[in-house]
Amino acid sequence: MRISLIDVDSKIPNLALMKLSAYHKKKGDKVGFNLSHPDKIYSSIVFKKNKCKSLNKTLIYVPIVYGGSGYDLNSALPKHIEFIKPDYDLYPSRYSQGFTTRGCNRDCYFCIVPKKEGSFKVRQHPKEFHDPRFKEIMIMDNNILFSRGWAEIVLKWCIERNIKVNMTQGYDIRLLDNKIADLILQCRSNIVKFAFDDTKLEPIIREKVQMLKDVGFNLKNNVAFYCYCNNDTMHDDTVYRCNVLKSLGTNADVMWNCDLPKTQRIKALLKWSWRKPLFWSIPYEKYSKLCHT
Repeated sequence: MRISLIDVDSKIPNLALMKLSAYHKKKGDKVGFNLSHPDKIYSSIVFKKNKCKSLNKTLIYVPIVYGGSGYDLNSALPKHIEFIKPDYDLYPSRYSQGFTTRGCNRDCYFCIVPKKEGSFKVRQHPKEFHDPRFKEIMIMDNNILFSRGWAEIVLKWCIERNIKVNMTQGYDIRLLDNKIADLILQCRSNIVKFAFDDTKLEPIIREKVQMLKDVGFNLKNNVAFYCYCNNDTMHDDTVYRCNVLKSLGTNADVMWNCDLPKTQRIKALLKWSWRKPLFWSIPYEKYSKLCHT
């Protein structure tokens, strides 16, 4: 069979498509992106705003399987494919990827994870999806620190093999302690991510940032906090959180609700937070005025 894959909007190599590729290649099928004359097509959509993107109508009689969070939160790979080692040759991959845990026990109003994956559960040891060709691993867990013991196992395994860890979703700052912070530091990640999505967490943020500093993190060069902004009415609150982080000597990266259009002041806030020369050299209040003059 000829299996054609369509990656609609992934920002990183699409893990589901890599697993589908591995499965079909083991069966002897020809697999690739946008293959001509396919017998079957898999299309993955990450962001729901892109769900309307459709295939060429000339392919209407080809069996098509749609998946991804942007298509349906209930879509999932069959178990015999979910746990297969990804095909890292599908993309020009530079690192391994996978989930060691799934789900989350938090109930953040903006997050789809509890609905899509349910409560926290251990899923796979990284040795099951790591490719020894790579010295970096992308752990895509939503909240690995919910099991402190499991987090230790995963991080120590990577440290022992000198594998650099990239945690895509960040670590839950509320669950951080000195030992875990030290293990994260040893994993040699360029930027370690956390989140500051609620001003009520400010006392915890201040305490844990000091902990990171005491352990040995370079707060300005190696630590950043996602600051979620759900809509324009949260602009001022988000600015406050960014300024708290800046006063502590660490970075703020504003995350916007991608389902909403950006107002001018939200565009300014995003640009200021993500462009670090701007963030560190000019107060947002002054930068915002310059953007509107």
